[in-house]
Amino acid sequence: MAELRPMAITTSRIAGHAAFRSMVPMWIAALVATAFVSLASYPGFLSYDSIQELAQARTIVDGSQYPPFGSYVWRIFDWIAPGPTLMQIIQNGILEFSFAYMVGRTRMPTSLKLLCVAVFTALPPILGPMLVVWKDVAVGACYMGALALLASVTAESTDNRKRTLVALALFLVWCGMAYRFNAASGAFPLVIYALWKLLGTSSSARQTIKRILSGAMLTLALCAFVWVMNNYRLPSFERLARNTNSDSIMKYDLIGISVFANKSIVPDMNGNSVPVDYLKSIYDPRHLNITANNDHEHLVAPNPDHVASRWQSAIKSNPSAYLRHRTAVFREYISLHSHDVFYVTHPSVDANNLGVTFTPTAFKSHVTEYLWKSGSTNFCRPWIYYSISLILVAALFLVKASSYRLEALTAISSAYLYLMPMYFITPAADLRYNFWSVCGCVVASVLAIAGIRSRGHKGEQEMKKFHNASSINMGVSK
Repeated sequence: MAELRPMAITTSRIAGHAAFRSMVPMWIAALVATAFVSLASYPGFLSYDSIQELAQARTIVDGSQYPPFGSYVWRIFDWIAPGPTLMQIIQNGILEFSFAYMVGRTRMPTSLKLLCVAVFTALPPILGPMLVVWKDVAVGACYMGALALLASVTAESTDNRKRTLVALALFLVWCGMAYRFNAASGAFPLVIYALWKLLGTSSSARQTIKRILSGAMLTLALCAFVWVMNNYRLPSFERLARNTNSDSIMKYDLIGISVFANKSIVPDMNGNSVPVDYLKSIYDPRHLNITANNDHEHLVAPNPDHVASRWQSAIKSNPSAYLRHRTAVFREYISLHSHDVFYVTHPSVDANNLGVTFTPTAFKSHVTEYLWKSGSTNFCRPWIYYSISLILVAALFLVKASSYRLEALTAISSAYLYLMPMYFITPAADLRYNFWSVCGCVVASVLAIAGIRSRGHKGEQEMKKFHNASSINMGVSK
């Protein structure tokens, strides 16, 4: 046995070098993709949200509508290189390199793997948000990075390496949760996957249930740390201003319920009901801000008293109208309609006093024009990606392919769990809100295709072995 050990080590090193060499084209592709996005939006497009985040990074965080975690992170990168460029490169780079690793570890031909990276970057629901320094992209980058780190844990990994990779992955999951108030639901499958990698799979149903419950508890623990991060100013630990997003969503829901119930439950400035016909004229399921801006006569009270109790009472009294309103908003959210996709990207840097300016170029214009035109195509509609990935992952399990099934299941589960609560809480149909869900579904689709192809190749090899054995047996019988 002692004589075999050096040979085993040598064989392992050779395999490791071969794996590294096979990944070099993928790293180059990820680098090119990251550079492409940065050049197409230099210095990095900034919307109102982005500017507020950078402003707080340079001054003091005040909470309210936006999680302060993004400002804390941006404060570090802005200190290194002032402006949005480094922040954009980091989050896009993590996303691209992680996706490239997930694809690169499959047994697909190199040319097909490189094509996957190129297509991933060019897909409108992915490219559009990546051009802007948005926290939606940061969430996707963190979750994709966690998925890649966990996928790199193999049976040959030492205990120290395994624990290190799982710890880094869980840290990225926590970061993704901290970037958005609604990101926690998508974290749960990643946490479960981390426990599976750390503890190993179990054939016992009881052990499986224990690990799922442990994953739920760990996710809740991460949520608690996120809550502290986003509710207290660091390093003083002063309590930040209360988040007002839920109030705005409930007010929007009251307008929607009134429209579909055909009776007004929305108060005006004096506490009287706003006419339902007026509410119908201003209501827009694409965005609560559009609805608010349509209120040219300023009839709707800006801050209704007891909005939470009004909202609860309205849903209890008009459940059908509430669901019709939420369905209308969600259809816009996943672009399940015939008109153009809403808010594909933000193709500029908004006016600001932060010293960030934007200079248009022909290249930037071509990229943004491609995105605007894509808004009328199916390539831009999130529901297409959700449907295709579900079919492919189901096929992966139906053909009983063993390769990549756990990773594909984790990715699509995270994507769908991130998506489902949005039916009830989304205030708008911005394409960027789908970012992680679309990314997760794309990587799940690629892994499902790779697993099905791998299953097919194994079947061909088994058939060849069978025919070869049959030929030998026939030769012997003769």
